[in-house]
Amino acid sequence: MKKGKQTRNASRKVLGDYKKIGTSFVPPMVHRVGPWDFTSWSSQTLPELVWWDVLIDRGSHRFAARVAEEIAKYFKAKDKSKSWWAFISDYAEIGIDEVQGLKEHLKQRNLWAQLVESLADFLNLYPACPISRFLDQLPTGIVDIGYLQHFTERMKELEDKRSRSGVLVQAQAIYMGFVLGKLFVKKGLVLADFPEVEKYPATELSKQVGASICAAVNMVAGTMLPKYAEDAWVQYFWKRSLELCPLDFSHLETR
Repeated sequence: MKKGKQTRNASRKVLGDYKKIGTSFVPPMVHRVGPWDFTSWSSQTLPELVWWDVLIDRGSHRFAARVAEEIAKYFKAKDKSKSWWAFISDYAEIGIDEVQGLKEHLKQRNLWAQLVESLADFLNLYPACPISRFLDQLPTGIVDIGYLQHFTERMKELEDKRSRSGVLVQAQAIYMGFVLGKLFVKKGLVLADFPEVEKYPATELSKQVGASICAAVNMVAGTMLPKYAEDAWVQYFWKRSLELCPLDFSHLETR
């Protein structure tokens, strides 16, 4: 009898953060964020988060984190939607007042000038990117060949979401969730050691944190992003990428 009671208590402890819906127990991340669909990292989530790698590459990881923090702080007091403002598509439908308000907020934090400078070459590659709405002047669309080659190499590395660059990009989304007050992590869980990601993958703990970040972003993307075929930014990104770097099938030609 005592053993049965201990077993029931252990079960309650394991399922303590789960929400019971009918006869099913739903994991805490699911009932807080919502149900999600499968989302491909390389095809959809990466293009949605790639601007963070541009900021890291042209600035630094710390600069990107400051931008992420201030954007999250701005929307925390104003926004009631489920968006975390990490994905490029989040900025496609916001009104002009919010555009101007965020610009002023970032200017007051001395982040705006460096943000615009860091994104300039990227936005010239993808002038229809929703982020370009924040510029005082629209991108020229003039392609810097040297930057295009550099960006292409960065994308190759980012295709591995467990690479250092891939994990640091995803970390921005999770950080914004924390700042917005939309993501809470129980003490003792690996993700509670989030700051360790800065050392990724040099320490064992940073590797565990990185893996948790990847898993969390997969759930967030599956919940918040539109279906792949309906994701206007992603469709444009890949179409424009093909224009910039046409596929070469010459190696497949028979002789």
